[in-house]
Amino acid sequence: MDLTGRHLGKYELLERVGKGGMAYVYKAYQPTVDRLVAVKVLHSHLAEDGEFLERFRREAKGLGSLRHPHIVSVIDFDVDDGWYYMVMDFIEGETLEAVLDRRGSLPVSEALALTAKLAGALAYAHENGRIHRDIKPGNIMFADVAQQHPVITDFGLTRLLDNATLTISGTIAGTPAYMSPEAAQGQKTDARSDIYSLGVMLYEMVTGRRPYLGETPLSVIMKLVMEPLPPALSLNPDLPPAVDEILSKAMAKQPEERYQSAVELWEAVKKETGDWRLEIGKVEPALAVQTQILQPKTAVLPQKPMTQSEVTRAKRPLLPWLLGGGLLLALLVVGLVLRLGKSEGDGVETAVPTAELIETAVPAGSLRFAEPDGNNLRRYTLSLDEVPPPPDGLHYELWFNFANQPEPENVAEVLVENGRVTYADVLVDSLAVNVTGVQISLEPDVDDDPAISADVAFAGTVTDTGLAEVEMFALGD
Repeated sequence: MDLTGRHLGKYELLERVGKGGMAYVYKAYQPTVDRLVAVKVLHSHLAEDGEFLERFRREAKGLGSLRHPHIVSVIDFDVDDGWYYMVMDFIEGETLEAVLDRRGSLPVSEALALTAKLAGALAYAHENGRIHRDIKPGNIMFADVAQQHPVITDFGLTRLLDNATLTISGTIAGTPAYMSPEAAQGQKTDARSDIYSLGVMLYEMVTGRRPYLGETPLSVIMKLVMEPLPPALSLNPDLPPAVDEILSKAMAKQPEERYQSAVELWEAVKKETGDWRLEIGKVEPALAVQTQILQPKTAVLPQKPMTQSEVTRAKRPLLPWLLGGGLLLALLVVGLVLRLGKSEGDGVETAVPTAELIETAVPAGSLRFAEPDGNNLRRYTLSLDEVPPPPDGLHYELWFNFANQPEPENVAEVLVENGRVTYADVLVDSLAVNVTGVQISLEPDVDDDPAISADVAFAGTVTDTGLAEVEMFALGD
């Protein structure tokens, strides 16, 4: 049944754009905020399964908590006239599958850059208890025309379908060509299965073909379980040996012989690109994200996307001598900073806190630090709502104030998407213990000045130690 033209809740279904094993996918319009969204409407036979619906509700709630630039955001879950549906950000771009079908393979540098972003997103999701279980090019969409900003879709939904009471006994959910050996054999899977699947995608990107081919899904499964991995170098002699080694480890038959975390894979890939600024969770582990890797000042930035995207850019590396010790950070509290006039002597505008701004500031969001490794608070996530787009010729930059550093340190460019900013990354070691404030300023698109401008739009101050959250405030003119 085609629901095009109908309304489900506050969403107008414009056209059906896809169909999967669990749901029909519609492009829809949400007039309350004037945006396009993707609506997944459950197949009617699944909507009759009460146990499945309960799991679906729980999964939708869990997915809704993920905020990473490289993971599609779940916005809503509801039921209308018996139709159960999940609402997500609408991404109007090609899948990686379509790109590979058209181009065959990708340059090694491009393939590594995409893999790093996806590994960061997986690291963020895994640290938040979410495993994808069906990583493949068809579940990777590009949110920009330059195809530099991949977004993972259908996170965790394969497990839901696999567990549905109407699923045929013994059926294995997933795509054989990208399955890990343990998944193909119906064994228990964990985050290392996602790592294997991402390895298969990298293999395909740099060689132009999947490692195991067969006429039937069963023949592919038999090969990936029984046969050794064909060396990528045998298919692409120009491939750097280190990349072949990364593939061999990521796609080891035994999970314990692979990278044991997506962060480990990310680190190996980033070492090959020469870029060590992490992008792991947007709430993260983060970078989102997650996994959004900060790019060094010398990096060439992609053009701003014409559709939804999140690009990160770091002007300078965080200072290694700021390494701090254990768990000590930040209670949410009041914001600070905006424009003051030029400082005497050098004529440079600086942003400093004022009591007036603190009294009139409007709460706008938060910056949270995570604790994935005991007392290690290096992973953080920025979340802001109702953010106006920057004026022409300007963009938003994120800055940290450190206790033993006189000037704010630039972290990254952050982008506004549908009035929202979500960004995550990882600090070096436990630098979070030294953070005393956070600022987001408007900076010129062409800007070689390493100093923060006086146009501070959002700010937050760490005024206590013990909590890992800083409340952000929108500052007035």
